[in-house]
Amino acid sequence: MGCIDVSLFNPRCVYGDKPFMLEDFLNQINDTGFTVLDPSKRLFWGNILGAALLLLIIPGADKLGRFKILFSKKRWLHRSSLADMQVIALNTVMRIFLFPASLLSSVAVAAGLSLMLTYAFGGKPQLDLPPVLTSAVFTLCLFLADDFARFYLHYLQHRWPYFWVFHQTHHSALVLTPLTLLRTHPFEILTARIRNALTYGVVTGIFFYAIGEKVTAWDILGTEILGFTFNFLGANLRHSEVWIHFGRLEKVFISPAAHQVHHSIDDVHYDKNFGVCLAVWDRMFKTHFDPRGVKEPITFGLVDSPLSDPRQHVHVLYLQPFKDFYMLLKARYSKKT
Repeated sequence: MGCIDVSLFNPRCVYGDKPFMLEDFLNQINDTGFTVLDPSKRLFWGNILGAALLLLIIPGADKLGRFKILFSKKRWLHRSSLADMQVIALNTVMRIFLFPASLLSSVAVAAGLSLMLTYAFGGKPQLDLPPVLTSAVFTLCLFLADDFARFYLHYLQHRWPYFWVFHQTHHSALVLTPLTLLRTHPFEILTARIRNALTYGVVTGIFFYAIGEKVTAWDILGTEILGFTFNFLGANLRHSEVWIHFGRLEKVFISPAAHQVHHSIDDVHYDKNFGVCLAVWDRMFKTHFDPRGVKEPITFGLVDSPLSDPRQHVHVLYLQPFKDFYMLLKARYSKKT
């Protein structure tokens, strides 16, 4: 169990024999870069192992066939997959020089919100709750807030044209591999960091105001336990072409098959299954599509878009969204005049 101390004056606590900074923890969450060594990342080696176990455990089609699909040379050496790798490399450089982790601090959000609550409602209530209950509620609230925030930003990325022009880079992939997760336009790196800073900052700030200086979350290897569990249980298969659904649990969780439907070019699947872990948000927003009745294979990519050109030029993936954004602004300005 990890310790997160959000004291305004001394934001640290002892994690074993090592000082543990809340900002270090949140910066790991905010950083969406590729690494197989960071447990907070979906592509952590342990989560890759979990995906392999899921291929063997989930009943259904030929299990050896699933591995053949996942590791198919035809997919990994496809121009789309090679473009994924180039985007990952370029975005890694941009994260270092253009998007520092301190761009927006969750610590600052948490501290500012706590001060605002103190100013608005008076002194801190300092609720005296059992530590186990406090940790359980805090962990659950972090998970639910993060999952909803990811869903809602994703929803806006499809419904608001000014976000969609950048999100289309992700949807332009013609084949899916686990690396397609990181096929994102740099603009989305920025919005993801703002989302995470606000989400974790707001939840932590509220608990800091209500509970006190130390808020302890349940974690595994320094990563929030519920998110880690979801990543371990096959999250890497969401961006793959291995067709696995969760049966009756489709109404509760987003399966790999459900997210593959989200990437489909079929009009019936358009703007469906925005969720990350829980399917309840899609059900609330009437955007849920049960994948169990879908006939394979699914075709991926964008229809009549230069971003899904078979040649998959990386400069197009980066520059076309800016061109589309400019055209949106130009069209809106023309209407006003």
